[in-house]
Amino acid sequence: MIQMAKVLTDKEVAAIFEGCQARGETVSYETETEQYIEVPQPLGRGYYRNIQLHPGLRLRISDSERRHIHRCQIQQHPQPMPLTFSYYLSGAGRVDNDGLKGVQEEVAGKSHLFCLPGTAEIEEYPAEQRICKVHIQIFPEMVQALSDRIHELPTDIRAAIEQPEKAMLYLASCITPMQQRVLKQILQCAYQGITRQLYLEAKVWELIALHFAQMLTLPNVKSLAATDIDRIHQAREILIHNMVCPPSLNDLARQVQLNERKLKEGFRQAFDTTVFGYLQNHRMQQARQLLMEGGTTVQEAASYVGYASRSSFVAAFKKQFGIPPSSCCQLSANKR
Repeated sequence: MIQMAKVLTDKEVAAIFEGCQARGETVSYETETEQYIEVPQPLGRGYYRNIQLHPGLRLRISDSERRHIHRCQIQQHPQPMPLTFSYYLSGAGRVDNDGLKGVQEEVAGKSHLFCLPGTAEIEEYPAEQRICKVHIQIFPEMVQALSDRIHELPTDIRAAIEQPEKAMLYLASCITPMQQRVLKQILQCAYQGITRQLYLEAKVWELIALHFAQMLTLPNVKSLAATDIDRIHQAREILIHNMVCPPSLNDLARQVQLNERKLKEGFRQAFDTTVFGYLQNHRMQQARQLLMEGGTTVQEAASYVGYASRSSFVAAFKKQFGIPPSSCCQLSANKR
């Protein structure tokens, strides 16, 4: 008999966490600029981290796997509400906001820029799925620092900044390889103290700049028909699910009912890379994650992502990350 996953509300999650904290079964700490919370074993595993980088600029990182479904209910978003950039690196969640049309599926590989003051929202996160997210929040006092050049920003963002109480902003896009690189640098930051603070703030602004640059070139993607954009995203999913033995460019185009030229041009516009450049990046990211989690050899990681030759995999990995895959194995061993 299949047992249905249990659904926990915010109050239930908070009660379990407080109980574990009282019994010393979880780790949490708070400094002047950072709050760290480890997910207790009854709720799953992982951590949440909130970092105050600058007055009005906050970085939030969560990397966790829930033991049960978590349904989070927000009675009302604050007014004004910070401008929020959200990046899903793994896993997925569902958002039902009363200011939007229909339930929004937020999945790995996607980013979202939103500001929905005064709205109610229900967020639902699945059980037994690793969800890694990076949030950047820009509060009104920091947004005002952009006022001298607000006219250069995309129209949707400009409207949200000029009239924050009326903002109804929710824009989804794909995480580009350049954004992925910066996100990984944020997650892997090994600096401490003031050096860490400066490094993370610089990387956050770099990520925001890349996001704005992506939005300002968005008309190139919009020149494609909506059905073509859907097919390009379908092609991306096919590549991901067949990374060990991917289809040829011709076969991929045929599967999504596009010609090769439109597929290649659409991929470049939507993901800022070639079709197989995207596949290569995905393979290397998957391999790195396996090695960092531990328990996987270099040869096993190579096979998992579709490399028959260990030497070819090592060369590709080193080209992507600047270090050999064995270094990730060593870092993983040091953490244990």
